Amino acid sequence: MQPDPTVLLACLAVAALGVLCLAIGVGRKRRWRDPTRLYSWSQKQQLIRQANGRCEHKPPLWFRCPAPGTEADHVHPWSRGGPTELWNGQLLCRRHNRRKSNRVPSPLYRWRLARRRKK
Repeated sequence: MQPDPTVLLACLAVAALGVLCLAIGVGRKRRWRDPTRLYSWSQKQQLIRQANGRCEHKPPLWFRCPAPGTEADHVHPWSRGGPTELWNGQLLCRRHNRRKSNRVPSPLYRWRLARRRKK
């Protein structure tokens, strides 16, 4: 007994529609993004003063990076919904900014950064 060709065609159409929906992202929830992507010059100046001009990256078991901080970075990445506000900014050297990419830092990293800034 052979399957009905219209049933096979309908199953193929439903599968193709499902793949197409996944490809274009129908049903995915978009994250809210701050309309301003980059920090302004005055915000960068405040981040430089706050970090004393040094990179704010500090590994868990090592000293703070001695390189000068040259780039303003979002602690919680802008691409993942992080706002362009001073409380969400940090000064990083080029190397650490590229290495961090758009990863969300751990709660421990954020806690240590806040504690270091209070000193």
